[in-house]
Amino acid sequence: MIENLPFNCAGEAGPNVVSHEEFWFSLKVRVDSTAQLWQAAALRCMSHSDMSYEDVDELIGPIDDPSIADCLMILALPDRIPGCTRLDVALQASESPGLVTMTGSNDCRSTVGLS
Repeated sequence: MIENLPFNCAGEAGPNVVSHEEFWFSLKVRVDSTAQLWQAAALRCMSHSDMSYEDVDELIGPIDDPSIADCLMILALPDRIPGCTRLDVALQASESPGLVTMTGSNDCRSTVGLS
């Protein structure tokens, strides 16, 4: 199986493999601590850009009233998956019928509710 990979063990690229397959990835979580969630999201944003605390509060809300959806999107989405293009992202609370979607930019300044 490993001999079929498009790179070798040293990480050197092999022949270009082009695939246009699309996949959905699903992850279900329960938020146990909104404060911990907010702190982790704030640290992620501040480590990837020159955001101030005020910018963080504007993006994900204050620690005492965080935007859970924004925090989850910031933490759950990788900056980039090598060899892939992010096509769509959706987040839905278990008790609500609506989806929160995000498209476009990969940085922390993306607003979750916009599509």
